[in-house]
Amino acid sequence: MTEPHDTSAPFLSAAHVDPPGRFRIPLVWIIPLVAALIGLFLAARTWIEQGPVITLQFATGAGLEPGKTRIKYKDIDVGLISAVRLSDDGSHVVAQAQMAREAARLLVEDTRFWVVRPRVTGSAVSGLDTLLSGSYVGMDAGKSSTSKRDFLGLDDAPVISLGVPGRRFSLHSETLGSLDVGTPVYFRRVPVGQVTGFRLDEQGRHLDIQVFVKAPYDRYVTVDTRFWHASGVDVKLAADGLQLNTESLASIVTGGLAFETPEGGDAEPAPEGLDFAVFATRTEALKQPGHDAQIWRLRFTDSLRGLQVGAPVDFRGMQIGEVLAIRPDVDIDRADIALLVDVAIFPERMTARDSKARELNEAEHKAFIERLVARGLRAQLRNGNLVTGQLYVALDFFPDADKGSVQWTSTPPRLPTQRGSLEELQASLGRIAAKLDRLPLDDIATETRGAIEGLSRAVARTEALMQKLDGLVSNDIRATVDETRQAMAEARAAIGDGRRLLASDAPLQQDLRDSLQELSRAAQALRHLADTLERQPEALLRGKTGEKD
Repeated sequence: MTEPHDTSAPFLSAAHVDPPGRFRIPLVWIIPLVAALIGLFLAARTWIEQGPVITLQFATGAGLEPGKTRIKYKDIDVGLISAVRLSDDGSHVVAQAQMAREAARLLVEDTRFWVVRPRVTGSAVSGLDTLLSGSYVGMDAGKSSTSKRDFLGLDDAPVISLGVPGRRFSLHSETLGSLDVGTPVYFRRVPVGQVTGFRLDEQGRHLDIQVFVKAPYDRYVTVDTRFWHASGVDVKLAADGLQLNTESLASIVTGGLAFETPEGGDAEPAPEGLDFAVFATRTEALKQPGHDAQIWRLRFTDSLRGLQVGAPVDFRGMQIGEVLAIRPDVDIDRADIALLVDVAIFPERMTARDSKARELNEAEHKAFIERLVARGLRAQLRNGNLVTGQLYVALDFFPDADKGSVQWTSTPPRLPTQRGSLEELQASLGRIAAKLDRLPLDDIATETRGAIEGLSRAVARTEALMQKLDGLVSNDIRATVDETRQAMAEARAAIGDGRRLLASDAPLQQDLRDSLQELSRAAQALRHLADTLERQPEALLRGKTGEKD
């Protein structure tokens, strides 16, 4: 109920209510409002453009600094380490990284991360730029289609990027030698790949080595390719002389691997991941039997000292194979012990390049070998080096060899052998020594000594006789020689005066004739005396006796 209006107070006017007006923001609040709107826009844009957050596990936190360590792919920043912490069990370090949005498609299962630091190895020097700029995390994008956000970081940088064309192969070796991650792989002394890793097998018997061969050189790796250690310098003094091999100057210091396909080997390219054996030297690798090698067994009764596995097998100076194994052969029934030698023969080395001869079937091949053996084909041990005593196996024809045959029932087949020439020489010398030993050398020496003493006495008597003979005839001969010398002097003087002195009636000519006659009579007298002494040696003591009619 409202009170009545008082009209008695003229000085009071009636009040009225104005309608409410619109709210107005003060001008002082406009600037903060605009800044807030811009911040919201930038935050939204950052949230929209922000990439995924990933987790990386590393063995240590060396080189990782939150907010500073960057992640690079192809030298472009694609992320930043935002946090680093120790794992719950303390065995490793967990790092969180904020990645760029454009890098999200690169985060797949086979993507790899590693910390780039300065690293010096025998084969390469890497990461030197981090000495000034600091360490960073390297990234190698994978090829998988499955996304991933948790990764296990590598301890070292990968040797080969995932995008490099080529093929990977597995090798097994008894020792690592001078190999390391990054060690080069050579083909005909050209570096064509690298060692990407190695590990010891579970049994600890050999090493599994992973290698990568770049394209287009990977097509030269076939199913029959041989790998060998090319580290250092290979010096060998064997039956075929002194050998000095090295792949390159760098391999002498840093080591290396090399491969080659033997002549006549299978040219089919090897599939990726195929396993190969690693040999110690090139010679040993290329000597290994291929798929077409023929294995034969030889039985020797000679000494095999100096024969080694890998020794050459040649035919008239041309190497056609090598020794594979050596082992004893004990025959209990005959109480005989010999030595068995398994050899590999490469038939392609006995075939001319331009030969069009048809291949023999098994029956024809056996018949051909039997004809060769019937002609005298035998295996023989020969000395290849007189200094080292190295032996090798020689195949040759011996027409005078005893009758032999091929034992096809043996596995592998057995070829007949011929005793070595050195053994035969030793046996001959032994027989000669035995005959000399049976001779009565002491009696022969005694008789020879007596004969020499008798000869000495005869020589002494002869010398005495000659001295006496010289005493008897020396006066006459000396006078004759003096006269002859005087006549020759006169003849020289006469020649100096002229041809007149050489006339037939010259006194010099007459005197010379007389002198020569006297010399002739003296010689006859000397001959007569010698005849007399020969018939009557006692005339020197008893005088000349009269001859009976």
